[in-house]
Amino acid sequence: MDTFCQYSRLFVLEASAKDFVLALGEHIHIRTQLGDGRKITRPFTPVMIEAEDGIVRPHLFIRLYEDNEQSEYFRKLEAGARLMVRGPVTTNENLSRVFGGELCVLIAGGSGIAPIFQALQFAHINEKYYLQRIILIHCARDSSGLWLEKNISEFSQEMPQLSYHKFLSRETKDDVITSNTIVGQRLCLDSLKRVLLLNKGMAPCKRRALVCGPGTFNGDVTLWLGNMEFDDVQAL
Repeated sequence: MDTFCQYSRLFVLEASAKDFVLALGEHIHIRTQLGDGRKITRPFTPVMIEAEDGIVRPHLFIRLYEDNEQSEYFRKLEAGARLMVRGPVTTNENLSRVFGGELCVLIAGGSGIAPIFQALQFAHINEKYYLQRIILIHCARDSSGLWLEKNISEFSQEMPQLSYHKFLSRETKDDVITSNTIVGQRLCLDSLKRVLLLNKGMAPCKRRALVCGPGTFNGDVTLWLGNMEFDDVQAL
């Protein structure tokens, strides 16, 4: 378990790719039991990446909130703790269709990067998508939310048409700012248009998008993309 900051935890589950596999669009349900006996079940999407021991394991990034009972549960978990997990659970959406256009735009808000990264992994293991034009935009509170940045950068070495952009709403003293990172600004319609213009994403073509984040974030981004006449927009 890693503690990035007071707002998040990263859990590495004791499993490997041999006994834990999630296909594109699949996630798990985690049930937490509170001190008064009540149980809360929520969906989460672990991502399969290499752990410190060199084995590919499920990594679960949890955003913590103040005055939230489930966040308090995760905040107090220690290494070796057991989780009640059910899955895989499949979404009704065909997420692979986002790669069916000339331009694919993936937009993540906060911990929504996990399902978006899952989609990017799907494209990475399918060579027919290596030359797919993909714009990935990740909006996070601070650099601690960019925990998949290294993995995405490695993908870009084999996927030359992948463009990765980050928006951080605040800057902390420990931030290491890399290229294509905008600090102190949230994603808005104008900044989204600038990213698309930078990558020739406003030119007439078949454009598809996949969006994953909090409800308000999804609603705003879906509206903006609709106003820009995207052919297909899916929101998770």
